[in-house]
Amino acid sequence: MDSSTIGVMREASPEASKKSAVFAIAICCLMMALEGVDNQLLGIVAPQLMPQLGINKADTGTIFAMTQVGGVLGALLGGRYSDVWGRRNMMLLACATFSLFTLFTVFATGFLSMLVIRVFVGVGIGAVMAAGAGLAVESASPGNHVKAVTIAMSGMPIGGALISVFAASTMASLGWKSLFYIGGLLPLVLLPLLLFLPNKRPARQGQAGGRTAIAALFKDGRHVVTLLVWVIFFVTAAVIYLQLNWLPTLMTERHFTLTDGQTAAFWFNIGCIGGAWILGFCIDKFGPKLVLPLAYLAFMAGLVGMSVSVSLTPLLISITIVGFLAMGSYYCMNGVTALLYPEEIRGLGVGSALAVGRVGSIIGPFAAGLILQSGGGPGAVVMATVPAIIIAAVAVSALMIRRA
Repeated sequence: MDSSTIGVMREASPEASKKSAVFAIAICCLMMALEGVDNQLLGIVAPQLMPQLGINKADTGTIFAMTQVGGVLGALLGGRYSDVWGRRNMMLLACATFSLFTLFTVFATGFLSMLVIRVFVGVGIGAVMAAGAGLAVESASPGNHVKAVTIAMSGMPIGGALISVFAASTMASLGWKSLFYIGGLLPLVLLPLLLFLPNKRPARQGQAGGRTAIAALFKDGRHVVTLLVWVIFFVTAAVIYLQLNWLPTLMTERHFTLTDGQTAAFWFNIGCIGGAWILGFCIDKFGPKLVLPLAYLAFMAGLVGMSVSVSLTPLLISITIVGFLAMGSYYCMNGVTALLYPEEIRGLGVGSALAVGRVGSIIGPFAAGLILQSGGGPGAVVMATVPAIIIAAVAVSALMIRRA
Protein backbone atom coordinates (compact mmCIF):
# COMPACT_ATOMS: atom_id res chain seq x y z
CA MET A 1 0.00 0.00 0.00
CA ASP A 2 1.58 3.34 -1.00
CA SER A 3 2.11 6.50 1.03
CA SER A 4 -1.17 8.05 -0.13
CA THR A 5 -3.30 5.42 1.54
CA ILE A 6 -4.99 5.31 4.88
CA GLY A 7 -1.98 4.07 6.80
CA VAL A 8 -0.33 7.50 6.66
CA MET A 9 -3.14 9.00 8.70
CA ARG A 10 -2.55 6.48 11.46
CA GLU A 11 1.16 7.32 11.73
CA ALA A 12 0.69 11.06 12.04
CA SER A 13 0.81 12.91 15.39
CA PRO A 14 -2.54 13.55 17.14
CA GLU A 15 -2.38 17.29 16.35
CA ALA A 16 -1.47 16.69 12.70
CA SER A 17 -4.18 14.04 12.40
CA LYS A 18 -6.75 16.44 13.83
CA LYS A 19 -5.77 19.20 11.39
CA SER A 20 -5.80 16.75 8.50
CA ALA A 21 -9.25 15.50 9.52
CA VAL A 22 -10.67 19.03 9.80
CA PHE A 23 -9.20 19.96 6.41
CA ALA A 24 -10.50 16.80 4.72
CA ILE A 25 -14.00 17.21 6.14
CA ALA A 26 -14.03 20.92 5.21
CA ILE A 27 -13.07 20.14 1.59
CA CYS A 28 -15.71 17.40 1.46
CA CYS A 29 -18.28 19.89 2.78
CA LEU A 30 -17.26 22.45 0.14
CA MET A 31 -17.56 19.92 -2.70
CA MET A 32 -20.93 18.80 -1.37
CA ALA A 33 -22.04 22.46 -1.32
CA LEU A 34 -21.12 22.81 -4.98
CA GLU A 35 -22.98 19.56 -5.65
CA GLY A 36 -25.97 20.93 -3.74
CA VAL A 37 -26.04 23.95 -6.04
CA ASP A 38 -26.08 21.78 -9.15
CA ASN A 39 -28.53 19.29 -7.65
CA GLN A 40 -31.14 21.94 -6.91
CA LEU A 41 -30.71 24.31 -9.84
CA LEU A 42 -33.19 22.61 -12.13
CA GLY A 43 -35.89 22.45 -9.47
CA ILE A 44 -35.50 26.18 -8.79
CA VAL A 45 -35.77 27.26 -12.43
CA ALA A 46 -38.20 24.55 -13.61
CA PRO A 47 -41.39 26.68 -13.33
CA GLN A 48 -39.86 29.20 -15.76
CA LEU A 49 -37.49 27.06 -17.85
CA MET A 50 -39.64 24.04 -18.67
CA PRO A 51 -42.48 26.01 -20.34
CA GLN A 52 -39.86 27.91 -22.38
CA LEU A 53 -38.51 24.59 -23.68
CA GLY A 54 -42.02 23.23 -24.32
CA ILE A 55 -41.70 20.54 -21.61
CA ASN A 56 -44.93 19.63 -19.77
CA LYS A 57 -45.28 18.58 -16.12
CA ALA A 58 -45.22 14.84 -16.79
CA ASP A 59 -42.04 15.17 -18.89
CA THR A 60 -40.54 17.42 -16.23
CA GLY A 61 -41.14 14.62 -13.74
CA THR A 62 -39.41 12.22 -16.11
CA ILE A 63 -36.36 14.49 -16.32
CA PHE A 64 -36.19 14.76 -12.52
CA ALA A 65 -36.54 10.99 -12.28
CA MET A 66 -33.88 10.25 -14.90
CA THR A 67 -31.44 12.47 -13.03
CA GLN A 68 -31.78 9.93 -10.25
CA VAL A 69 -31.21 7.07 -12.71
CA GLY A 70 -27.83 8.65 -13.33
CA GLY A 71 -27.46 8.89 -9.56
CA VAL A 72 -28.02 5.13 -9.21
CA LEU A 73 -25.19 4.39 -11.62
CA GLY A 74 -22.97 7.07 -10.10
CA ALA A 75 -23.46 5.85 -6.53
CA LEU A 76 -22.65 2.25 -7.47
CA LEU A 77 -19.60 3.18 -9.53
CA GLY A 78 -18.46 5.84 -7.08
CA GLY A 79 -18.76 3.53 -4.10
CA ARG A 80 -17.16 0.53 -5.76
CA TYR A 81 -14.26 2.33 -7.45
CA SER A 82 -13.51 4.62 -4.50
CA ASP A 83 -12.58 1.36 -2.76
CA VAL A 84 -10.16 0.59 -5.61
CA TRP A 85 -8.94 3.89 -7.12
CA GLY A 86 -9.16 5.91 -3.91
CA ARG A 87 -11.78 8.23 -2.40
CA ARG A 88 -10.09 11.42 -3.60
CA ASN A 89 -9.54 10.27 -7.16
CA MET A 90 -13.17 9.23 -7.43
CA MET A 91 -14.30 12.62 -6.12
CA LEU A 92 -12.14 14.41 -8.70
CA LEU A 93 -13.69 12.50 -11.58
CA ALA A 94 -17.22 12.82 -10.21
CA CYS A 95 -17.00 16.57 -9.49
CA ALA A 96 -15.67 17.23 -12.99
CA THR A 97 -18.58 15.26 -14.44
CA PHE A 98 -21.43 17.06 -12.68
CA SER A 99 -19.75 20.47 -13.21
CA LEU A 100 -19.33 20.10 -16.96
CA PHE A 101 -22.84 18.78 -17.56
CA THR A 102 -24.39 21.48 -15.38
CA LEU A 103 -22.64 23.99 -17.62
CA PHE A 104 -23.99 22.20 -20.72
CA THR A 105 -27.55 22.89 -19.49
CA VAL A 106 -27.43 26.35 -21.05
CA PHE A 107 -27.33 24.64 -24.46
CA ALA A 108 -30.41 22.48 -23.87
CA THR A 109 -33.03 22.86 -26.59
CA GLY A 110 -35.81 20.55 -25.45
CA PHE A 111 -36.82 17.39 -23.63
CA LEU A 112 -34.21 14.99 -25.07
CA SER A 113 -31.16 17.21 -24.60
CA MET A 114 -32.24 18.13 -21.07
CA LEU A 115 -32.78 14.46 -20.26
CA VAL A 116 -29.28 13.42 -21.39
CA ILE A 117 -27.61 16.31 -19.58
CA ARG A 118 -29.37 15.61 -16.29
CA VAL A 119 -28.54 11.89 -16.41
CA PHE A 120 -24.83 12.74 -16.48
CA VAL A 121 -25.27 15.37 -13.76
CA GLY A 122 -26.86 12.60 -11.68
CA VAL A 123 -23.93 10.24 -12.33
CA GLY A 124 -21.49 12.82 -10.97
CA ILE A 125 -23.62 13.68 -7.96
CA GLY A 126 -24.19 10.05 -7.00
CA ALA A 127 -20.47 9.24 -7.21
CA VAL A 128 -19.43 12.26 -5.11
CA MET A 129 -21.79 11.31 -2.29
CA ALA A 130 -20.54 7.73 -2.11
CA ALA A 131 -16.84 8.66 -2.18
CA GLY A 132 -17.31 11.66 0.12
CA ALA A 133 -19.06 9.68 2.85
CA GLY A 134 -16.26 7.13 2.92
CA LEU A 135 -13.58 9.84 2.98
CA ALA A 136 -15.27 11.73 5.84
CA VAL A 137 -15.74 8.65 8.00
CA GLU A 138 -12.14 7.53 7.54
CA SER A 139 -10.79 11.03 8.29
CA ALA A 140 -12.68 11.41 11.58
CA SER A 141 -11.45 10.51 15.05
CA PRO A 142 -13.22 7.71 16.99
CA GLY A 143 -16.57 8.80 18.37
CA ASN A 144 -17.03 11.48 15.71
CA HIS A 145 -17.73 9.38 12.63
CA VAL A 146 -21.43 10.17 12.15
CA LYS A 147 -20.89 13.83 12.96
CA ALA A 148 -18.06 14.01 10.40
CA VAL A 149 -20.27 12.55 7.67
CA THR A 150 -23.23 14.80 8.50
CA ILE A 151 -21.01 17.91 8.54
CA ALA A 152 -19.59 16.96 5.16
CA MET A 153 -23.01 16.10 3.74
CA SER A 154 -24.52 19.33 5.12
CA GLY A 155 -22.66 21.10 2.36
CA MET A 156 -25.41 19.98 -0.01
CA PRO A 157 -28.23 21.96 1.67
CA ILE A 158 -25.81 24.86 2.29
CA GLY A 159 -25.24 25.03 -1.44
CA GLY A 160 -28.97 24.60 -2.08
CA ALA A 161 -29.84 27.40 0.34
CA LEU A 162 -27.28 29.79 -1.16
CA ILE A 163 -28.41 29.19 -4.72
CA SER A 164 -32.06 29.60 -3.66
CA VAL A 165 -31.28 33.03 -2.19
CA PHE A 166 -29.21 34.00 -5.20
CA ALA A 167 -31.93 32.88 -7.59
CA ALA A 168 -34.67 34.74 -5.71
CA SER A 169 -32.72 38.00 -5.88
CA THR A 170 -31.05 37.84 -9.31
CA MET A 171 -32.79 35.41 -11.66
CA ALA A 172 -35.33 37.99 -12.81
CA SER A 173 -32.56 40.35 -13.92
CA LEU A 174 -29.77 37.96 -14.95
CA GLY A 175 -31.86 35.13 -16.37
CA TRP A 176 -31.81 31.41 -15.62
CA LYS A 177 -28.66 30.72 -17.66
CA SER A 178 -26.55 32.71 -15.18
CA LEU A 179 -27.32 30.13 -12.50
CA PHE A 180 -26.00 27.26 -14.62
CA TYR A 181 -22.85 29.20 -15.53
CA ILE A 182 -22.16 29.61 -11.81
CA GLY A 183 -23.08 26.01 -11.01
CA GLY A 184 -20.82 24.68 -13.76
CA LEU A 185 -17.78 26.94 -13.62
CA LEU A 186 -17.34 27.37 -9.85
CA PRO A 187 -16.69 23.66 -9.13
CA LEU A 188 -14.20 23.48 -12.00
CA VAL A 189 -12.26 26.43 -10.55
CA LEU A 190 -12.18 24.89 -7.06
CA LEU A 191 -11.51 21.31 -8.18
CA PRO A 192 -7.71 21.51 -7.58
CA LEU A 193 -8.36 21.75 -3.82
CA LEU A 194 -9.11 18.04 -3.86
CA LEU A 195 -5.47 17.36 -4.80
CA PHE A 196 -4.47 18.37 -1.26
CA LEU A 197 -6.39 15.44 0.22
CA PRO A 198 -4.82 12.02 0.80
CA ASN A 199 -6.05 9.41 -1.66
CA LYS A 200 -7.60 6.84 0.68
CA ARG A 201 -7.64 3.45 -1.02
CA PRO A 202 -8.31 0.61 1.43
CA ALA A 203 -8.92 -2.09 -1.17
CA ARG A 204 -5.97 -4.13 -2.46
CA GLN A 205 -5.28 -4.35 -6.16
CA GLY A 206 -6.80 -7.46 -7.64
CA GLN A 207 -9.63 -7.53 -5.12
CA ALA A 208 -12.68 -9.46 -6.30
CA GLY A 209 -14.81 -7.25 -8.46
CA GLY A 210 -18.35 -6.71 -9.59
CA ARG A 211 -20.70 -9.49 -8.60
CA THR A 212 -18.39 -10.95 -5.94
CA ALA A 213 -17.99 -7.56 -4.28
CA ILE A 214 -21.78 -7.06 -4.11
CA ALA A 215 -22.11 -10.54 -2.58
CA ALA A 216 -19.84 -9.41 0.28
CA LEU A 217 -22.64 -7.10 1.45
CA PHE A 218 -24.70 -10.20 2.29
CA LYS A 219 -22.01 -12.34 3.92
CA ASP A 220 -21.22 -12.90 7.60
CA GLY A 221 -24.74 -12.12 8.78
CA ARG A 222 -24.93 -8.76 6.97
CA HIS A 223 -27.90 -9.69 4.74
CA VAL A 224 -30.63 -8.43 7.10
CA VAL A 225 -28.73 -5.22 7.85
CA THR A 226 -28.14 -4.57 4.14
CA LEU A 227 -31.80 -5.12 3.23
CA LEU A 228 -33.05 -2.86 6.05
CA VAL A 229 -30.59 -0.14 5.06
CA TRP A 230 -31.76 -0.35 1.46
CA VAL A 231 -35.43 0.00 2.48
CA ILE A 232 -34.63 3.06 4.59
CA PHE A 233 -32.64 4.74 1.83
CA PHE A 234 -35.25 3.89 -0.81
CA VAL A 235 -38.27 5.45 0.89
CA THR A 236 -36.44 8.39 2.50
CA ALA A 237 -34.82 9.45 -0.76
CA ALA A 238 -38.17 9.18 -2.56
CA VAL A 239 -39.64 11.78 -0.20
CA ILE A 240 -36.57 14.03 -0.09
CA TYR A 241 -36.08 14.30 -3.83
CA LEU A 242 -39.78 14.85 -4.40
CA GLN A 243 -39.41 17.90 -2.13
CA LEU A 244 -36.13 19.09 -3.66
CA ASN A 245 -37.38 18.87 -7.24
CA TRP A 246 -41.02 19.86 -6.90
CA LEU A 247 -41.15 22.28 -3.97
CA PRO A 248 -41.12 25.56 -5.97
CA THR A 249 -43.69 24.11 -8.39
CA LEU A 250 -45.89 22.84 -5.52
CA MET A 251 -45.82 26.36 -4.07
CA THR A 252 -46.90 27.97 -7.34
CA GLU A 253 -49.66 25.32 -7.65
CA ARG A 254 -50.98 26.67 -4.33
CA HIS A 255 -51.07 30.14 -5.91
CA PHE A 256 -47.99 31.44 -4.13
CA THR A 257 -45.46 33.41 -6.20
CA LEU A 258 -42.30 32.01 -7.76
CA THR A 259 -40.32 34.02 -5.19
CA ASP A 260 -42.34 32.34 -2.42
CA GLY A 261 -41.37 28.99 -3.93
CA GLN A 262 -37.70 29.92 -3.96
CA THR A 263 -38.05 31.13 -0.36
CA ALA A 264 -39.56 27.76 0.57
CA ALA A 265 -36.59 26.00 -1.06
CA PHE A 266 -34.27 28.21 1.02
CA TRP A 267 -35.98 27.33 4.32
CA PHE A 268 -36.10 23.65 3.40
CA ASN A 269 -32.33 23.75 2.99
CA ILE A 270 -31.82 25.72 6.21
CA GLY A 271 -33.75 22.95 7.98
CA CYS A 272 -31.54 20.36 6.27
CA ILE A 273 -28.36 22.05 7.53
CA GLY A 274 -29.62 22.24 11.12
CA GLY A 275 -30.87 18.67 11.02
CA ALA A 276 -27.58 17.32 9.70
CA TRP A 277 -25.48 19.01 12.36
CA ILE A 278 -27.79 18.56 15.35
CA LEU A 279 -28.89 14.98 14.63
CA GLY A 280 -25.31 13.99 13.80
CA PHE A 281 -24.11 15.36 17.15
CA CYS A 282 -26.96 13.62 18.99
CA ILE A 283 -26.20 10.25 17.37
CA ASP A 284 -22.49 10.40 18.23
CA LYS A 285 -23.36 11.41 21.80
CA PHE A 286 -26.46 9.28 22.54
CA GLY A 287 -26.33 6.63 19.81
CA PRO A 288 -28.71 6.10 16.88
CA LYS A 289 -31.02 3.62 18.64
CA LEU A 290 -33.27 6.34 20.10
CA VAL A 291 -32.49 9.35 17.92
CA LEU A 292 -33.25 7.94 14.45
CA PRO A 293 -36.67 6.32 15.18
CA LEU A 294 -37.86 9.51 16.92
CA ALA A 295 -36.65 11.63 14.00
CA TYR A 296 -38.68 9.58 11.53
CA LEU A 297 -41.82 9.82 13.66
CA ALA A 298 -41.45 13.61 13.84
CA PHE A 299 -40.80 13.62 10.08
CA MET A 300 -44.35 12.32 9.53
CA ALA A 301 -45.80 15.12 11.65
CA GLY A 302 -43.99 17.70 9.54
CA LEU A 303 -45.39 16.22 6.32
CA VAL A 304 -48.92 16.38 7.69
CA GLY A 305 -48.30 20.02 8.60
CA MET A 306 -47.20 20.74 5.02
CA SER A 307 -50.32 19.14 3.59
CA VAL A 308 -52.83 21.05 5.76
CA SER A 309 -51.17 24.50 5.95
CA VAL A 310 -52.93 27.10 3.81
CA SER A 311 -51.06 30.32 4.60
CA LEU A 312 -47.41 31.06 3.92
CA THR A 313 -45.94 31.30 7.44
CA PRO A 314 -47.16 27.96 8.86
CA LEU A 315 -46.31 26.32 5.53
CA LEU A 316 -42.74 27.61 5.67
CA ILE A 317 -42.44 26.41 9.27
CA SER A 318 -43.62 22.93 8.26
CA ILE A 319 -41.25 22.90 5.29
CA THR A 320 -38.32 23.82 7.55
CA ILE A 321 -39.23 21.04 10.00
CA VAL A 322 -39.44 18.51 7.17
CA GLY A 323 -36.03 19.62 5.87
CA PHE A 324 -34.54 19.34 9.38
CA LEU A 325 -35.81 15.80 9.91
CA ALA A 326 -35.72 14.46 6.35
CA MET A 327 -32.22 15.36 5.28
CA GLY A 328 -30.84 15.23 8.81
CA SER A 329 -31.97 11.61 9.13
CA TYR A 330 -30.76 10.76 5.63
CA TYR A 331 -27.29 12.16 6.22
CA CYS A 332 -27.06 10.43 9.58
CA MET A 333 -27.93 7.16 7.86
CA ASN A 334 -24.91 7.73 5.57
CA GLY A 335 -22.66 7.87 8.63
CA VAL A 336 -24.33 4.93 10.38
CA THR A 337 -24.21 2.84 7.19
CA ALA A 338 -20.48 3.48 6.72
CA LEU A 339 -19.87 1.97 10.16
CA LEU A 340 -21.89 -1.16 9.41
CA TYR A 341 -19.35 -2.47 6.88
CA PRO A 342 -15.63 -3.32 7.06
CA GLU A 343 -13.20 -0.88 5.51
CA GLU A 344 -12.55 -2.90 2.36
CA ILE A 345 -16.21 -2.74 1.27
CA ARG A 346 -17.22 0.49 3.01
CA GLY A 347 -17.45 2.51 -0.18
CA LEU A 348 -19.51 -0.19 -1.84
CA GLY A 349 -21.78 -0.50 1.21
CA VAL A 350 -22.53 3.23 1.25
CA GLY A 351 -22.65 3.42 -2.54
CA SER A 352 -25.13 0.56 -2.87
CA ALA A 353 -27.38 2.14 -0.23
CA LEU A 354 -27.24 5.47 -2.04
CA ALA A 355 -27.95 3.71 -5.34
CA VAL A 356 -31.06 2.05 -3.91
CA GLY A 357 -32.00 5.44 -2.48
CA ARG A 358 -31.67 6.93 -5.93
CA VAL A 359 -34.11 4.35 -7.24
CA GLY A 360 -36.55 5.65 -4.64
CA SER A 361 -35.79 9.19 -5.71
CA ILE A 362 -36.78 8.23 -9.24
CA ILE A 363 -40.17 7.02 -8.03
CA GLY A 364 -40.84 10.08 -5.85
CA PRO A 365 -40.50 12.90 -8.42
CA PHE A 366 -42.08 10.79 -11.17
CA ALA A 367 -45.11 9.96 -8.99
CA ALA A 368 -45.51 13.62 -8.04
CA GLY A 369 -45.58 14.61 -11.71
CA LEU A 370 -48.27 12.01 -12.43
CA ILE A 371 -50.39 13.12 -9.45
CA LEU A 372 -50.24 16.76 -10.56
CA GLN A 373 -50.82 15.88 -14.22
CA SER A 374 -53.93 13.89 -13.29
CA GLY A 375 -55.42 16.79 -11.33
CA GLY A 376 -54.28 16.00 -7.80
CA GLY A 377 -53.30 19.04 -5.77
CA PRO A 378 -50.14 19.78 -3.78
CA GLY A 379 -51.77 18.46 -0.59
CA ALA A 380 -52.36 15.11 -2.27
CA VAL A 381 -48.71 14.94 -3.34
CA VAL A 382 -47.46 15.58 0.19
CA MET A 383 -49.91 13.16 1.85
CA ALA A 384 -48.85 10.43 -0.57
CA THR A 385 -45.41 10.50 1.10
CA VAL A 386 -46.67 9.73 4.62
CA PRO A 387 -46.98 5.92 4.13
CA ALA A 388 -43.40 5.86 2.84
CA ILE A 389 -42.11 7.48 6.02
CA ILE A 390 -44.10 5.02 8.14
CA ILE A 391 -42.27 2.19 6.35
CA ALA A 392 -38.94 3.96 6.90
CA ALA A 393 -39.65 4.43 10.61
CA VAL A 394 -40.40 0.72 11.02
CA ALA A 395 -37.24 -0.26 9.11
CA VAL A 396 -35.08 2.14 11.15
CA SER A 397 -36.45 0.71 14.39
CA ALA A 398 -35.75 -2.84 13.19
CA LEU A 399 -32.20 -1.88 12.14
CA MET A 400 -31.49 -0.32 15.52
CA ILE A 401 -32.74 -3.47 17.29
CA ARG A 402 -30.60 -5.62 14.99
CA ARG A 403 -27.56 -3.39 15.51
CA ALA A 404 -27.89 -3.34 19.32
